Amino acid sequence: MLRPANSPLSPCQARQLDWFLADTGLGCNPAVGRAAREAEFARLDALPDRALRAMGLSRPGLPAHVYRDLFPKGVS
Repeated sequence: MLRPANSPLSPCQARQLDWFLADTGLGCNPAVGRAAREAEFARLDALPDRALRAMGLSRPGLPAHVYRDLFPKGVS
């Protein structure tokens, strides 16, 4: 997998987003707004589980959360 050198994501985080998009987005990988979504994903993933729970989020549900406007079904 190729990712920009300035991506805020670790290889594991990038893989998690890519798998979410491949599964939910029927293989699409929307480039518009990806940098902002990656930054939001990285910011949220850096929070402790307790903070995520307080926000009504779960770590496995972060990809769905950052793409909720494009893929509203199944957001957790």
